[in-house]
Amino acid sequence: MKKLIIVCEERLRRYGDFLAQLISGKDDRDGKVVGIKDSAAAAQVWTEKEYASNAAQISSEQYLLFIGNSKLIKEKRHHMQKKYSEHGMNYGWLGKQAVLFVDHTLSFAEYEDFYKFLTNEYAEGSQIEAVRLLPSKSGKTGEPVNVIEDSEEIEDAAIVEIEEPAQQEEKVAKKLLEPIAFVGKALKKAVDNGVNVFNKVTDDINAASKSKDIEDQQYTCLVLLFYLNDLALFLGLNEE
Repeated sequence: MKKLIIVCEERLRRYGDFLAQLISGKDDRDGKVVGIKDSAAAAQVWTEKEYASNAAQISSEQYLLFIGNSKLIKEKRHHMQKKYSEHGMNYGWLGKQAVLFVDHTLSFAEYEDFYKFLTNEYAEGSQIEAVRLLPSKSGKTGEPVNVIEDSEEIEDAAIVEIEEPAQQEEKVAKKLLEPIAFVGKALKKAVDNGVNVFNKVTDDINAASKSKDIEDQQYTCLVLLFYLNDLALFLGLNEE
């Protein structure tokens, strides 16, 4: 089992906790690995102060992830290879140390483009799996969210056209494997099921609240992207 220490700016600790919850969750379904394989890693969350107190005892073999944009984290990322950078969201790593940070909170003009990214309005879109893992109103993660749009989608998956059996099987299998796959199709259903972290930020609140809400969405999205797309690679789990 891989062991990861997540070091956060004090004010951003909740995003470290969110990632630790995703790592510890049992989210794989029907042989499909979501993020990393269940029980393949364990994580603990430290503040920067706790890291500073223990840094001398940390082995170079220990996996470390820093979340935030503080002076310490800027120093840590100086030589790291950036793996992802979109909409102010960034992560990268070198060896067994990684960073995850928002380099700037989006302006409201920039936010419109970001929200299109979240809702998959681009031609290619943002394919974020496991929307059901988002924090819900209950404060828990891992609660299933039904993202099938309507009964027509289910009927479409079962339609058998005049095609080769292999083509029919592939089309149906793909349709049935996608219900948790796309944020664009999932956001409205997710909100209905109690997930509110990606409600669209509107221009009718004060600037401070608007900025805070946008940054929250950036960090939440960034944690999901890292967990789903690259955490396994960073931890070397793809090599096992």
